[in-house]
Amino acid sequence: MDRMQAKALDAAQLKDLKARLDRREQELEEAIRASRDAVTEPASDGGTDVRDPVEDGDARMMASLDLAQLRRREDELLEVRRARDRMHQGEYGWCEQCGEPIGFQRLQARPEARFCLRDEEAWEKAHPNGAPAQV
Repeated sequence: MDRMQAKALDAAQLKDLKARLDRREQELEEAIRASRDAVTEPASDGGTDVRDPVEDGDARMMASLDLAQLRRREDELLEVRRARDRMHQGEYGWCEQCGEPIGFQRLQARPEARFCLRDEEAWEKAHPNGAPAQV
């Protein structure tokens, strides 16, 4: 279907979605800053306590979880910024797989969405481990 014939987002919808992307970008930037600070600061309460191997294991596990969360946030921030780029280029709201419009309700829920719901589901089935989509 030609993009001109498909239902495009109107100006009010684009304004709403841009505001959502802007808010999410700011939230993610703040969360990433806090996560980076937490990861780089030594976990110390000022004392020189001796920790046992279980406490050391717990500390390593928490650091690993903190790093994983940081990576997820950085990946999401990248997707938000890519969505904003698509918006500026006039390509926002169109499925990268089939070229059909992505529904407004889907974009309200996931303003960084790159695929329509049908193609997103197909992609998730093909990538059950959640590997990031190739750009």
